[in-house]
Amino acid sequence: MPTDTTSSPRGPADDRARGAVDAEDPSPRIRPIVASLLGVEALLLASAAAYCFVAVSGGALHPRLGIGLGIFLLLFAAALGFAARSILVRGRFGLGWGITWQLFQALVGASMLNASMYWQGTVALVLAIILFVLLTRLVHSTPLPSRGE
Repeated sequence: MPTDTTSSPRGPADDRARGAVDAEDPSPRIRPIVASLLGVEALLLASAAAYCFVAVSGGALHPRLGIGLGIFLLLFAAALGFAARSILVRGRFGLGWGITWQLFQALVGASMLNASMYWQGTVALVLAIILFVLLTRLVHSTPLPSRGE
């Protein structure tokens, strides 16, 4: 009786469930670009947090607001750093967090444009759009978590 030598030892259904694990990256150069752009966003958030701390020490911001905002921005910068690392190792966290963050960043960028912060809003929107497109291109080439055995 002929046997199927193309399936895994676990069976053909497991091969279909694995899906993108064996799929090759459509363009492997995208991952480092996406990770570096997420890193740039993380550095921009960290610099905004540093500005908040400096503004508090200079008296330009109320201490509770400035420190709270600075800590908030540092937490998001750290999450973006983890997302960049996840993208490089083909993890799922970086995709989910990165796409969600780009939607939030586009909203903030549009609000900045509305508040006459033109160059800051433009930078935020351009980064958000570019990264959103690149992250969605990586969705099919990133393996799904194993379903257990």
